[in-house]
Amino acid sequence: MRPVFALRASPRYHGAMANLLDPNLFWRGDAVPVSGRFDDSYYSAENGLSETRHVFLAGNDLPDRWRGRSRFTIGELGFGTGLNFLATWKSWRDSGQTGQLSFVSVEGYPLETDALGRATAAFPEIGELARALIDQLPPRRSGHHLLRLDGGRIELLLVYGEVESALDETALAADAWYLDGFAPARNPEMWTPGVMSRVVARSRPYATVATFTAAGAVRRDLIDAGFTMEKRRGFGSKRECLAGQLTAKPERGAQEVSQAARMPQTCVPDGPVAIIGAGIAGMSTARALNDAGAEVTVYDRHSSVGGGASKTPAGLLQPRPLNDGSPLAAFFHAAFEFAARSYDALDQAWSSRGVLVLGRDAEDCTRYQALPGAEAVDAAGCQLVGGVLTDEFGAWFAAGGALDTLQVCAALGDGVRIRFGIGVTHLVPQKDGWRLHLEDSSVHEAAVVILANGIDAMTLSDFPAMALSANRGQISYLAGTPVSDRIIAPITFGGYLTPVADGAHVLGSTYDREVDWSSGSWSVVRENGHRRNLESIAKRLPILAAALGNVTGGWTGLRATTPDRAPVVGPVPDGAAFASAFSVMQNGGEAGDLICDINQPGLFVLSGLGSRGFLTAPLAGEILASQILGRPLPVPVGVPPLLQPGRFLARNIKKGRA
Repeated sequence: MRPVFALRASPRYHGAMANLLDPNLFWRGDAVPVSGRFDDSYYSAENGLSETRHVFLAGNDLPDRWRGRSRFTIGELGFGTGLNFLATWKSWRDSGQTGQLSFVSVEGYPLETDALGRATAAFPEIGELARALIDQLPPRRSGHHLLRLDGGRIELLLVYGEVESALDETALAADAWYLDGFAPARNPEMWTPGVMSRVVARSRPYATVATFTAAGAVRRDLIDAGFTMEKRRGFGSKRECLAGQLTAKPERGAQEVSQAARMPQTCVPDGPVAIIGAGIAGMSTARALNDAGAEVTVYDRHSSVGGGASKTPAGLLQPRPLNDGSPLAAFFHAAFEFAARSYDALDQAWSSRGVLVLGRDAEDCTRYQALPGAEAVDAAGCQLVGGVLTDEFGAWFAAGGALDTLQVCAALGDGVRIRFGIGVTHLVPQKDGWRLHLEDSSVHEAAVVILANGIDAMTLSDFPAMALSANRGQISYLAGTPVSDRIIAPITFGGYLTPVADGAHVLGSTYDREVDWSSGSWSVVRENGHRRNLESIAKRLPILAAALGNVTGGWTGLRATTPDRAPVVGPVPDGAAFASAFSVMQNGGEAGDLICDINQPGLFVLSGLGSRGFLTAPLAGEILASQILGRPLPVPVGVPPLLQPGRFLARNIKKGRA
């Protein structure tokens, strides 16, 4: 049961996740939604669904153009009621597609869920799909919001924000475009030449475009941007609409997009994918790739899913308190939101729902209270969750909670081929991929290899500049008492304490640098680890600590961490080539992006998750899958450079240390 808290005012977050403007919705004739801000309806009063099919699907020659394609990408300006997306999703289903549809939609004035539900209720034939969309609809905050639908076959990326800046922050290569902003005369910002050039720069050669308007200025701007346009019969009372196609991608359009916003260039051939590591990093990546139709095999030297640190008895999901509006803060905000939705889609993933965050101190607590999705909690609310009288204040995150880690990893791996109990000893590059040498002396080949095996990724990658460190963590099992049994949700305070499950609380965790991590001595449970865990909660929450029972056991895991506490995600560089190219760039030369000519072709990594693996792995796995498959990036374009494995080497070169 979700606690009802006494709340106090929480500081408003003014960064990149600030709330968006309202469309000032009203209803015409109790049936057609209208934006009072633009004095324009969202769809035709005659039949919005039929209008969508005529203007956008037929205008882009769909479904004929996607037949036989394993992946197809549609870009849209103006998500509105979601009607275009829902009609496209239904057409994808009805046409028997077995591949993956990526739908990227920019919206500056998103509707609330109730309004979207009312708008789509007029069309019962898409009712099932509309309910599935509404169940996952993100909050009205600017940024990138990735939704997985239809068992992962449908990928919806909602980008909330002003159109030009949203496009600047989005990397995709669309096969087709729906231009569906409000009428040009009422919403001119959606139809500028700058917007059209950005559309072209994010299109594949020969991409198509369709729009409901036939305005001469729009037609001329699309032609100037590179489309060949034609007028078509309009829908209902509208005489004409427009459709067109790129003859190629004009050089001018390509120059007007920043290097960062171009699609990732990883130069990876098609073929089987090998993932090393069956923990949360490997299984999240396996899920993303498997949903996209890739042939995936996971290898793990352990005997079951979970791998090393992911077998922790209590995986916690809580946000990271970054409020500075930076791309890294945007990543952590989006990761929390996406992880919660991902685990909601899995059976029996949650041990308990909601998490009370007290922070290491009052200042830390204030940072948490300022995050999106936080509810500021007073002392009475903290007492309700913790079961004991306290003068603490905290932040309640209803989307967080405690996870059944093994169930999560197993569910993510459903349908994926996994080979347990056999580790990979070394990798040998081949002309078209990699040869994996296993501990049983067998050899396997793959076009792509993903290192998701924690600290061991640094050894197998032959790239020590990844700068991973091993940190040992020990948790303690504590007996419950009549008082501590009142705890109803996990509590974090620098450490963490879970409600009683399987007869015990979980109290964690120590955080110790482990130099000799390859020897295995770190795995022994130590008495001084229990003592330090108990001291940690006694110092921060003495009343609660006094209510806990005795230590009944413990568990240890080994975390891979990075100097900046962010994961490493992306293609693994060749150290010498990377350093050389980066030096050229420093001296004003054009070495280009960090792409295939300085990376080890087909070798990727997802590691360095530290103690936030269950927070960051689902979205990081999606980033990696997008880089490998050339799908739209699910995060702003400024995020992947902050996570790429060569960043520490680049920083050292800048400082003259390499």
